[in-house]
Amino acid sequence: MRNTTHIILITLLVLLASGFALAQENTVDRVTVELTDPSKPATLKVGLVNGGITVTGYEGKEIIVEATSKMQKIDKRDKGSGKSSGMTRIAVNSSSLTVEEYQNEIEIGTDSWVNPVDLTIKVPKLTSLELSCVNSGDIHVENITGVIEASNINGTVTLLNVTGSAVASAHNGNVTVTFIAVDPEKDMAFSSFNGDVDVTFPASIKTKVKLKTVQGDIFTDFEIKQIESLERVVTENRRDAGGKYQVKIEGAYWGTINGGGQEIQFSNYNGDIYIRAKK
Repeated sequence: MRNTTHIILITLLVLLASGFALAQENTVDRVTVELTDPSKPATLKVGLVNGGITVTGYEGKEIIVEATSKMQKIDKRDKGSGKSSGMTRIAVNSSSLTVEEYQNEIEIGTDSWVNPVDLTIKVPKLTSLELSCVNSGDIHVENITGVIEASNINGTVTLLNVTGSAVASAHNGNVTVTFIAVDPEKDMAFSSFNGDVDVTFPASIKTKVKLKTVQGDIFTDFEIKQIESLERVVTENRRDAGGKYQVKIEGAYWGTINGGGQEIQFSNYNGDIYIRAKK
């Protein structure tokens, strides 16, 4: 590993209360990391199996990470048979938090597949994010300027007071986004399968929108000029070498806001889409 690489590895193995308790308190691990070059933007990458992620932008220059490992309640006595019958079971509570920084790129890891771990992270406002969750937690972001990619399987995605661009998706949860300003050079996409998609843009945004929903409605307070009511995209898989031939036709609504610009896609299956103009 190069000398300029900053690696902080925190592994707290055991935190025991005095005596034998029915349950242990949650363990909180805290790490502060300096950037290689605080004058430049940073990139943060985090993925959790169980737990949620909260990221807040602030005026400081360091990355501050708090990991809360949520211990599940355990029985005082093992009611089974064998060598452990009648003995007290002690659970080891640790987030196994790992924070690695190299040239302003920060990667955070935990043992969230063992116990749920919630991460609360403070970063400089000029930070791009790559965030993902699977179970037992939501993604919440505030006051960030940069490129944001956020996906959640069983939870919500909320991005508030952000500047730049975003791609946000949730399978079983709502997607809520509020922009202060957008990067007009970057396309964006917002989607959910079981949940609403609710995005607020500056009233002056110029964009081309693609809207698609199956079992929901679309609402907006923008004036959207319709390009065509139904776009038919034909995907053709030819019958090469005696294989199967397939044609798939996808429908979507296209329109422009304030004359058009970058492309922003909205899609939903079982929920509504809200496209709002910031008051």
